[in-house]
Amino acid sequence: MKQTLSKVKNLEKFIEKHGDDQFISQSISKMLDYKIKNYEAEIKRLDKELKTFEHTYGMKSSIFFKKFSEGKLGDNMDFIEWSSLYQMYNRLLKKKVELEGKK
Repeated sequence: MKQTLSKVKNLEKFIEKHGDDQFISQSISKMLDYKIKNYEAEIKRLDKELKTFEHTYGMKSSIFFKKFSEGKLGDNMDFIEWSSLYQMYNRLLKKKVELEGKK
């Protein structure tokens, strides 16, 4: 991670000193777009799995997770899996929003 941050800081210094560089700008945009698309695909996959649990148990994932976190539902293996999927889904949504600059 330190190497990546160092490279980004070098790019920042370069751009501050020499102005915008179209190649660098396009490259960064493409990398961000690629990562965002990967997140979107994974979010879509997780959403599909969450919908299956929601249909099976007749409850939205957000409501389930609140009840599960409060210890009101027990430790059924389905609930543990559902909880994990829901947490992964939310982490990816946050990462996607951060990369999009909508934080």
